[in-house]
Amino acid sequence: MYSLTGLHKGYLTSRQLNVWNMMRGGLSQSEIARRLNVSRQAINQLLETIPEKITAALNDAAKLNRVEPRHIDSSRGILFGWSRDFQTEAVIALNTKEGLQVWYQHSLGKCRICPDRQRCKSILLKTAKQLAVLLTRKERNLEPAKLSSLIFSKIPERTAVQKP
Repeated sequence: MYSLTGLHKGYLTSRQLNVWNMMRGGLSQSEIARRLNVSRQAINQLLETIPEKITAALNDAAKLNRVEPRHIDSSRGILFGWSRDFQTEAVIALNTKEGLQVWYQHSLGKCRICPDRQRCKSILLKTAKQLAVLLTRKERNLEPAKLSSLIFSKIPERTAVQKP
């Protein structure tokens, strides 16, 4: 796992991040407007800019990490790609609490001795929840390398780069 603090919140203001998170949680524009005590039109205008900003942040993170984008889903805040440097699959995900995270697929088997093991696992479980990926108790207990592969394999259709 690698964290990008410079692009921490995907170029979103705290208000945009909050609204985007509520949309991902299944709330309608009207429900969000009621909760924030603003008009639905204000929420609609706010939401129009979010996909472009998230796509830009994901693409910038990919460029910084030499990851070739293969699929971008700005509504979920996730990019699937190929790491040229590590010659492996890479996933860049926007977690509303942790910011942008870069995950590289590997089978090094060193999670048990890694000092970041618990942090990685915690971030992965939060990311799975935000992406609405359901995990069994047994799956939640997997080591981070296996857990990340499982979580990101449960994301539908990721074969082509999509722009909002």
